This record gives sequence, C-alpha cells and structure tokens, in this order.
Amino acid sequence: MDGIRIIRGSGQIGGIVTEIRKGDHRILIDFGACLPGTNAKISDEQLIQKVFEGEGEAFHTDAVLFTHYHGDHVGLKKCIPEEIPLYAGKTAIEIMGIIATSVDYLKKKEGNNEEIELPTIRRMKPYWKLGTAKDFHGIRVTPFVCDHSALDAYMFLLELNGKRILYTGDFRAHGIPGESTFEKLIREKVGKIDILVTEGTMVSRIGEEQNNHIRTEDELGREAKKIFASHKENVVLVSSTNLDSVMEFYQATPSDKVFLCDPYQARVMRVAMEARSRYFPEYRFKRRIYVLCPNENDICMKDLYSWKVKVGENKTITAVQKADPEIYLNQGFVMLARPNRNPNFETGRFEQRMQQMQDPFITYSLWSGYLKGGKAEDPAIVSFLQDYMDDAHFSRLHTSGHAYVEDLKKLMDMTQPEVIIPMHTESKASFEKLEEFRDHRGALRLIKDGQFFEIG
Repeated sequence: MDGIRIIRGSGQIGGIVTEIRKGDHRILIDFGACLPGTNAKISDEQLIQKVFEGEGEAFHTDAVLFTHYHGDHVGLKKCIPEEIPLYAGKTAIEIMGIIATSVDYLKKKEGNNEEIELPTIRRMKPYWKLGTAKDFHGIRVTPFVCDHSALDAYMFLLELNGKRILYTGDFRAHGIPGESTFEKLIREKVGKIDILVTEGTMVSRIGEEQNNHIRTEDELGREAKKIFASHKENVVLVSSTNLDSVMEFYQATPSDKVFLCDPYQARVMRVAMEARSRYFPEYRFKRRIYVLCPNENDICMKDLYSWKVKVGENKTITAVQKADPEIYLNQGFVMLARPNRNPNFETGRFEQRMQQMQDPFITYSLWSGYLKGGKAEDPAIVSFLQDYMDDAHFSRLHTSGHAYVEDLKKLMDMTQPEVIIPMHTESKASFEKLEEFRDHRGALRLIKDGQFFEIG
C-alpha cells in the first residue's frame, strides 16, 4: 500500500513520527521524544522498536526529514540506524550542533567521555535547493522554510501517486516573518493541494490563547521595551532556541542598559544573526553582547572572540565581551536566564547572580503550562520563580510558536484540500466542532496513531 501513517502524534503534542510510504520504500518525517507531562500511548522505547524492528524491517527507509530542531521532533534522532540518511535545514543543523556540543560537554563532566549527540549531527545533510523536489523512489519532496518559534523550520509539499500533499510541521503566521510572508508562501509556492496534514496545537489551547494579550512577536517586542525601560534589573526566562523572541528581547534592550547571556546562548544568537540578518532587521547586530562566564573565567567563550561585526564604513568590533558584574549591576541590564537543572547544585548560576541583585524583575516568556499548577509543571522553573511571583517582580510575555485557529482556517481556505488530517494536537475532535472550520468539515479525517491512510 502507498500512503501516510502517523506512527505517533495524531492525538498528542510532540513526540512526532510520520511515515510516507510507496511500495516497500518509505521516508519518515521527524523522530521526536515526548514532551514532559505527555500521556503517550506509545513510549519512546516502544516507538523505536515499532519503527525499526519487526514490521519496520519490511521497509527500506530512504531518509528521515526533520521539520525543525525542537526535541519533540528530533529528540530520538540518535536512535535512528546509521545507514539511514538524515536531512534538516542548514541553520537548524548548526544550532543542533551547538546543543549537542553542550550536552556532550556536560556528559563529559559527569565522567562519560563518549560523544552522545554530535555523531548524529555530523551525519545530517542540509536540504537540497529550496523550492525544488527530490525524489525518494516515487515520493517527491519539496521543502519550504516556514515561520515557527524554531529558526529554520520547514513544511513539505509531497507528491505521491499524482496527489499533492502539504505536510505543515509546526508553523505559525505571527512571528518575525509575519502574516504576509505566510500568505505569499501558500499562494505562490503551494497553491491548491489534495491532502493537508496539519498541526493543531492551538486548537488544544484556545482558552490559553484568549487569555494572552500578546499575540505576535512584534507585540512582544513593543511590550518588552516598556518593561525594560521601567526596571533596572531585568531577568528573562525564554527558550534559548526561540530565536524570534530572543532577538526581540535583544533589540528591545534600552541603550543605557547591558544585554547579558551565557556562552551557549551567545553561540546560538551568532548562528541566528549570521543566517538571518540580511533578511530581517530584528536579527541584525545592534549592540555588543556581554557574556556571563561560569566562575568569571572567559575560557568557555574563546571561540566567540572571533565573532566580528562591521559597525561603520571602516570600523569592525568584537561582537561579544566578558560581562563584569560591577558594571552591569551598576548600569542596569537585560539578562537571559535559565533555571538550575543540575542535581549536583543546590543553587544554579543564575540564581546565584540574582542574589547579588537589589530588585530583579522577571519577564516570563515560556508556555504557562510549566508554571506552578500547570499541566506540565516544571519544578526547576517553579523553584526559580518562587520568590518573584507578584506584580512588582513578575510579568508574562509570551506568544505561541504555533498557528492560531484563524491561521489554520486561512490555510484551509487557500489550499482547498479534499482531505484534512489533523495531528500534533490534543483536541483533534475539536476540528469537527469549531465554527471556523465549518466549510471544511467534510474533508476531515481523524485518524489514530498507526492507522494507514491509503493514497491510490
């Protein structure tokens, strides 16, 4: 049989693996680990066995294509057999390399000298020329860059047995590229399709969306400017790889304050700026980045000193500098932070720095589900925030990395699919109930994990 099978992810957010099959050949899209708090019917261990052992051995896997670098889409990548080709975006591979280097370094400090993550990253190939198709034994794949909270994310136009299939992966229309870029992509590059396989994260979180006054990255940046101007000591909790938000916070830092981050974050920002600065002003170098070095030792950032930027017709400066507590505590700052997750430390490095501050203000830019009492309450985050959860010291400033319901409707209206298969959602049944999708209810196919959708 030829067709599509969502091996895992039809009824949950994250932990995604999808199979596109042609005869005894197939490609896989993503190979993700489950998110914390996910009530998965298929465990990560069971998934690996299901895909590559038993029934999985009957198929030749021509490639695994990764939509983006978030762990719920790439987290099990090292379990993929070495002979299978792996593809991802060029910038995404660079960012995964930074993440892998950090993970392997921490493992080494724990006494494990074996490289855990890097060998898999070295196997990855960047996507072929964007907007052009590559054939995998009768499955034609055309990758397109799309807007998501992960930089260099992709959706795929698949062609199988004369049918045009759009596999969206995680996407949105309210990031730095903006709604017009999303509409142009769908109108000029995708057009009419036969089958739409779409994420539906925000269908599960409509109430959360309605309670959030920040909807776009542009709004986030404007609000951040007000907050940073009103407080001397600004501490921001944001995902290090949510580059749109990171760059909005960087650009929103007032001229009289210092922008601070650790070496890991600085490396990610460097990759982002060098990849995107020619396209989006928000990704351009604006001010020197001051790096918070563990134990005030700058040996961990020596590679960063090679980062030079042109700031005038004949002037070049080093983009980074070691942070001096005496200067930034006196001058004021915006500091990207992360909670302590090292069981060997009772107090993390950022918590220790906060003890030096007089009156820090926390800007929380992560999913609300990680907070105390949330669906996926994160003990590290709860501990980090425990002394600051009042109006004088805390504000939520976050926008989703996923498409809002109105954007999903717009996608359906623009592509006019005959079949719509929701996935990456905890409320796929809501697709049949929402008024916004009324005109497309007849096209909906609510398939289960492992259920094969045949394309003749």
